[in-house]
Amino acid sequence: MAENNASTGTPDRDRPAGRSRLLWFGIVVLGVTVAAATVGAYWNISDARHKLETDIAQRQAVLTLARVESVNLWLDSMTEQGARLINADLFRLFASEVNQLEGDVGLLLNKPGQGPGQDTGSVQPGKSGGKPVAPQGDDDISQLAAQLPLMRNLLREFVTYSDFVSGRIVNTRAQTYISTDATPVPLNEDQQAAIREVLETGRMRFSHARSTQTGLVLDLFMPILPPQFEAATGARPVAALMLSKIISGKVGEFLAASPLVEKGQVSRLVQRTPRGFEEIAPSAQEGLKNVPPPAFAETGDLPFMRRASVDGGAQVYSTGRKVPNLEWWTVEEIPADLALARLAERERTVVGLAVLCTLLLVVMLASLWWWLVGREQREIARDFKALFEVIDDQKQLLDGINSAMTHPVSLTDDQSVFQYVNRAFARAVGRSPEELLGMDMQAVFGFDTARRITAPDAQVLMGGDPATVNEVVYLQSRKRHFQIAKAPLFGPDGRQVRGVVSVFHDITDLVEAQERNRRVVQQTIDALVRAIEQTDPYLAGHSRLMGIAASLTARGMGLGERDVATVEAAANLSQVGKMFVPRDILNKPGKLTAQEKQEMERHVEYARDVLSSIEFDLPVLPAIIQMNERQDGKGYPEGLTGEQISAHARILAVANAFCAMLRPRSYRPALPLEKVLDALESQTDSYDVNVVRALRDVLDTPAGERLMGQIGGQASSGTSDEA
Repeated sequence: MAENNASTGTPDRDRPAGRSRLLWFGIVVLGVTVAAATVGAYWNISDARHKLETDIAQRQAVLTLARVESVNLWLDSMTEQGARLINADLFRLFASEVNQLEGDVGLLLNKPGQGPGQDTGSVQPGKSGGKPVAPQGDDDISQLAAQLPLMRNLLREFVTYSDFVSGRIVNTRAQTYISTDATPVPLNEDQQAAIREVLETGRMRFSHARSTQTGLVLDLFMPILPPQFEAATGARPVAALMLSKIISGKVGEFLAASPLVEKGQVSRLVQRTPRGFEEIAPSAQEGLKNVPPPAFAETGDLPFMRRASVDGGAQVYSTGRKVPNLEWWTVEEIPADLALARLAERERTVVGLAVLCTLLLVVMLASLWWWLVGREQREIARDFKALFEVIDDQKQLLDGINSAMTHPVSLTDDQSVFQYVNRAFARAVGRSPEELLGMDMQAVFGFDTARRITAPDAQVLMGGDPATVNEVVYLQSRKRHFQIAKAPLFGPDGRQVRGVVSVFHDITDLVEAQERNRRVVQQTIDALVRAIEQTDPYLAGHSRLMGIAASLTARGMGLGERDVATVEAAANLSQVGKMFVPRDILNKPGKLTAQEKQEMERHVEYARDVLSSIEFDLPVLPAIIQMNERQDGKGYPEGLTGEQISAHARILAVANAFCAMLRPRSYRPALPLEKVLDALESQTDSYDVNVVRALRDVLDTPAGERLMGQIGGQASSGTSDEA
């Protein structure tokens, strides 16, 4: 028996050691497999990345070369156009003769009968029968002055024909004596430096692009040499031709999409100026944007690699190439994240295979381990069962909480059929939860109400995004205001939306309180308007008419109803501060003194004191305070300019001046409509031209005609009363 016990006990003692050896063997095999799978996946993904980067580099190299060639062809065409002008003997001879004048060319430009702004359009007879001749005295200067209009007209025709925006000829003393502009703009420092370089070297050059009100402009500077019969070997230029061309559209063509351009790829054009580096944007709104100094500026072309974007933004793959004879670079960029997105599928496949192999090995080892330690696995299964029971209990608890909620809650499918409602929802609609299940929205709320409530459901079902809508619903013969929050209910896969959960928040009390507050504010406004009209007879009806004009103008500008309500309320209260201005100043027929004007301007402070305690729920008070500001900053109280003034205040300023000028005052009679509109349009330093234009447009509508009828009737009434 002892031997039997010993023999049977040996396997029991060896079994734990065998399981331990098997465990360590499995761990080693699993580690080797994971390491091999990781190395293989890394090599495969690295190779795919290298091929992708090579493909991007080749595409960008072709694109940058093509764009540089396009720019070169365009610059060559501009140079050829300018060469036709500077090689014309007529211009070369005239420039040579002007260059021989001693002193300032003002002697030529200010010659009697030929001022700088005059243009006779013909050549006065000279020593050469109408051709420029060499000046020898006052008579020669007079002849050149007589020929100047012809040269100017020829330059204008050339500029127009060649699609340049302007042109001018400058002598060796940097003086402009022929220009296509009636009043030439003085040359800036960069243009003067470019002209000096052209005159010294005799070689043409381009300037960097500059931003103007009409768009991006590029200047071309070309030397004008003496005529061939005067020019000796190595002759210096006698003048310089400057041509300016708008390039906004051309830049857009250079950066236009190409079949080689990938999705998300960005084409950029960068230039170097004396003040740093700028990106040339294709649209006039963007213009020129300062960018950090790029590395390629000193080394020529920009080699392909991953780096920060030209504008200092995210990491990109980029290539750049310099434009010959011009400080421009064309750069192709594609976001690194977007470019590497193509590797995602490859990475998922490779990683998936590696994980699959690892999982297969894990399953094999786990199966073996399960056979050895089956009892422990069964205990784990029992633990999972207990966990499921806990989850089920929690689900029932959540269902109980949901049923106890005071807010109505419903679940509908994609056909708006109720799949679940809580007790609060059933009580709100006067039905039982069991009765509501299987019914649709139309059966419960009616067609129109159901259509409004379910309008956001399509967005929730398709996009999986929550939505909120405010609706008025009649429940059990009572009007109720609800804020309905809608959220998607996802299926087991976590991606497909199978229904819409709607939570109804009753905001009836809040809406009714807001309506009562609005009525109180409106009553306050009406009372203040009556008080204003009793203070000054000339203000009677002004605030109301101003409110109509302001609201019509706001609608004409496309503003929303909230903005329209703001300008209308502000117009009605715009004169409230004048109640506290002394009447002798308010109704003074003559011009106000500086002290009286200062006292009159205090009406803004009075208005702030009176209205600051009223809750308008709209930006009414800022609009009233800024109404007297002017576009040039000469208004009051803060001297704001341009866009610093709110749109509401700019509309009020125009409406106030419009209604005031159309009606009589103590110091002047009423003005005609056209005279008023012309005055408003001419005062661009005071009023926003867009607002004035919108006002003129609305006056041609039926609403505008009714407004003019009311203003005309009150103006006639005011005039007869004054008489």
